[in-house]
Amino acid sequence: MKNKRRILTIIAIVVLAFAGFGFDEDCDNGNSEKMAQNHTAIDEQAETEKNQAHLFQVQPPPKLEWSLERDNLIKRFKLQNDRAVNFYMYVFIEGVAQPVGYYQINKVSSVDSQLTNTEQVVKACRSCNGYTIPSPAEDGSYGTNGNGVFGFTPEDVYIEHNLHYIVSTIPLTFAQPVVRLAVVNTDEAKQMLEASKKAMQVAPTTPK
Repeated sequence: MKNKRRILTIIAIVVLAFAGFGFDEDCDNGNSEKMAQNHTAIDEQAETEKNQAHLFQVQPPPKLEWSLERDNLIKRFKLQNDRAVNFYMYVFIEGVAQPVGYYQINKVSSVDSQLTNTEQVVKACRSCNGYTIPSPAEDGSYGTNGNGVFGFTPEDVYIEHNLHYIVSTIPLTFAQPVVRLAVVNTDEAKQMLEASKKAMQVAPTTPK
């Protein structure tokens, strides 16, 4: 009896397997037939490629001898990495034309910037493909810090906000005078500034 049951079980498994293969084959054949009948999409793709090839011949992309875009990027990177340069950052409340005030700031940086990679590549096994996971920030936490920006004034006052802003290398003129923010003009502010400098271990301001 046991042998008969085993034989019947094996036969049933084989029959189901062949039935499954037949079902998959029918599905594949049906899809193939539908794809073969769908001439419109194929014809449109061929016409699009033909038209693009013609436009490429009669209107080829220009070969520039000098790129103003690259020139702008190079100047910007050099400017923002110069310790001798300070920017005027005018901050605005949305919908109000007059700035709230302005800061003098060394560089505008994103609060989401990290010193290390924001992602890590891990593998479940040696032969598996790798996948990425979020990497913790330097303080051990995960996630983003929002859309804010930050920087330091010439006195090394830390400034962070998520307001709209304009940055310029010279003072800008508005309808009304704009006040400078983050001015160290009290003894209490000076003490707080010194404490923050110690925490940051500020490097010398003059290039070596």
